[in-house]
Amino acid sequence: MTTVNTSVPDAAEVPTGQHAPATADRSGGPARPSRAARVRRGIAMAAVVAVGTGVIGLGTGVGPAAAERAPAHAGWDGSRYWFKNAQGEWRWTTHYDVYLARTGGSSSSSGAPSSSGSSASSHDAVAGDRNVEAAVQFALAQVGKPFMTAGNGPDGYDCSGLVQQSFRRGGIELPRIANDQYAATTPISASQLRRGDLLFWSPDGTRRGIQHVAIYLGNNQYVEAARPGTKIRISGISKGYYPAYMGRP
Repeated sequence: MTTVNTSVPDAAEVPTGQHAPATADRSGGPARPSRAARVRRGIAMAAVVAVGTGVIGLGTGVGPAAAERAPAHAGWDGSRYWFKNAQGEWRWTTHYDVYLARTGGSSSSSGAPSSSGSSASSHDAVAGDRNVEAAVQFALAQVGKPFMTAGNGPDGYDCSGLVQQSFRRGGIELPRIANDQYAATTPISASQLRRGDLLFWSPDGTRRGIQHVAIYLGNNQYVEAARPGTKIRISGISKGYYPAYMGRP
């Protein structure tokens, strides 16, 4: 199912009950319909398409919807929150508070599947804890800012600085250093991963050797401040760069 942009181009209005005059073809051929008539015909065709495929209307809090595929499920898809309105039509918003308001104020209505024994199959729509989701949203809002050694924002961050400042926005205090942050979490396994958990990398495999931390988003993705010369970004978990430890704040 695809979305349909139902916005109507500006056109001269034709009085009700009157037919738009035809425009004569200068080449001597048959007259062609006026622009207003063509617009009305296009609207009628769009309506037929909408009836046949189902329409995803405008995203709440965003610009006009472009043609795009319907989501696999409600909730977060990595860039926006999807939900259905009372008519069963898909809508989306980038605002978490709007999403909660439209889905009854509960993340349980997000339609996100729970973890099924593998981090590869986990795709959390929103964090179950509002404070954790606030932290995730803050981190996502920093994407594109530069990595800054010892950075605590707002212009740039290092990995643990981004994590600390993000969770502080959710009212959760964490230490400043990555290995101390792991010590402040509840250790979990890959099968327990959910949105808002923390991922830790250790070159020597020890807890003391932890040198990098990132915030898990679901669907094997995480947001991180990786290293000097890069920008805060969303990355994917891979076998070649797999976190040594995982923890829940």
